Parts: sequence; structure tokens; C-alpha cells
Amino acid sequence: MCKTMTIKGMVVLKKIFKKILKTIGLLILLLIVVIVAARLSLKTDDEMKAEEAKELSDKKLDELRGACETYVRMSVINKSTLDMSVFGAKRWQGNDGKFYATQEFSAKNKFGLEQKYRAVCIQDKAGKTDYRLEEMSGS
Repeated sequence: MCKTMTIKGMVVLKKIFKKILKTIGLLILLLIVVIVAARLSLKTDDEMKAEEAKELSDKKLDELRGACETYVRMSVINKSTLDMSVFGAKRWQGNDGKFYATQEFSAKNKFGLEQKYRAVCIQDKAGKTDYRLEEMSGS
């Protein structure tokens, strides 16, 4: 009886040992997966620099667009008639490195006639900004 109890106890211990090894193996596998995933999600220096450049570019474009809207507000004769188109505002960085922003708007002139315009604002690499208004014909 004592011998069978010892054999059964060893079988139980063997099963427990196997479960412990399986659990340890799964934990090690999980740890490896987490480490690999963390490593893959890290950005390289080039990716980080590109992201910083894009954020700076977006910031400059937003500032240029704001400056363009301010220029429009200052340029309009009848400020109460100013209607800036939300969908007529565009901004982008050209291949030449310059920043561009346009803003379409309408306003009444000094004779009370409503006209449509487009403000074009261009900032070069040195930070010099050129503002101009273009009358839009045919619309």
C-alpha cells in the first residue's frame, strides 16, 4: 500500500511538474512576444526626424494660414460684408520648400457690389512672406 501511494504521489508530482514547466514556457514565450512587439514599435532616428519636420511644417502652415486670414481682414474695405469660405482655404508645402496658403472670400467693394477674391500667401525658406489678392472672375 505504501509503495502504491509513493508511485501515485510521484505520478501526481510529475503532472504538477509538467504543468509548472508548461506555464513557465508560456510566460517566457509571452515575454519574448512583448519584447519583440516593443522593439518593432520603436521609431528609428530617421522616422523621428521626419515626424518632427512634419509637425514643424504643419505648425508653419497653420501660422501662414492665420496670417493670410488676418491680411484679408485688414484688406477688406467693408469689413461687415466679409464672408470667408471655410472650404476655400488651402495650405501646402511646395516642392520648392516654400509654404503656400490660399483663402477664398467675398466682400462688397466701395460701390456696394459683392466680389469674390482669393488671397494667396507665400512664405519662403527665409521666412519672408508675400501676400496678394486676386479677383476671381466668372463665379
